Amino acid sequence: MSSDLRPAPAGTEAVPGIGAGRPPSPWLAGGRAVLALLRRDLGERRGLGPPFLLDLAFGMLNLLVFLFVSRVLTPAAHVDFARSASYFDFVAVGIVFLLVLQAATVQVVSRLAGEQRGGTLEALVAQPVPGWALALGLAGYPFVFALVRAGIYLVLLAAFLGLRVDGGHWPGVVVLLVLGALCTLPFGVALMGLTVAVGHGDPVARLLVVALSFLSGTYFPASALPEVLRPVSAALPTRVALDGLRHASTGGDWAAPALVLAGVAAVLLPLSAWVFDRALWLARRRGVLTRD
Repeated sequence: MSSDLRPAPAGTEAVPGIGAGRPPSPWLAGGRAVLALLRRDLGERRGLGPPFLLDLAFGMLNLLVFLFVSRVLTPAAHVDFARSASYFDFVAVGIVFLLVLQAATVQVVSRLAGEQRGGTLEALVAQPVPGWALALGLAGYPFVFALVRAGIYLVLLAAFLGLRVDGGHWPGVVVLLVLGALCTLPFGVALMGLTVAVGHGDPVARLLVVALSFLSGTYFPASALPEVLRPVSAALPTRVALDGLRHASTGGDWAAPALVLAGVAAVLLPLSAWVFDRALWLARRRGVLTRD
């Protein structure tokens, strides 16, 4: 269901808006760099083209399979679907959030690897901008694209596949989608650091997605996990985001999960940005900013 994002074209020119003039502070320079990279990527991908529409069609077909499977399942009486009316409602929200998780990890790492192969990462690092700005700028397009795509999936699921959202709190759904994405982005930024300094970030990212989706209750309630794994599951921000989304979409409480996710993002985002900055420093020393 994921749609691969193409790396930026190879080249050594600086991105317009990065390094132009002398910014008064690193924060302003970083903000300009993030916006410049986002504008570059948005300019290269115009509108909702055929690949995106095919991605939607493929995703809806996958979800249709889960709809039919849910009609022949008989869940045990003690199964907690986190306020979801059926197994399909439960798994549909989980898969929509999985799209966001994939974008924040696998697709972000793929973008950075493409920048390395094309030689553009070395040109970007040469600009007078902080490392955190490069990380957020390169992750910006996949991040925004995933949120828009997740919103479209939720609308289509409610309109055509019977996802029950009666009484759902849509502002809460939006807030939790954004905060949940912000909590998954640090995993991607840290993996970007691994990719730029050591390589092999893509397989690690894919393994991480599988592990998080398994432990967070994407396809089945976390209560079905072995006892030894339940404390790990409860501590994951992805689990908090999924439970909160399921509650918000059915009119339940979402403020408490939102506060938890905001706190987690406030801690993990700066930490992952520091990791990426150190990885850039190590890659410069080793001369591996460009890889074959």
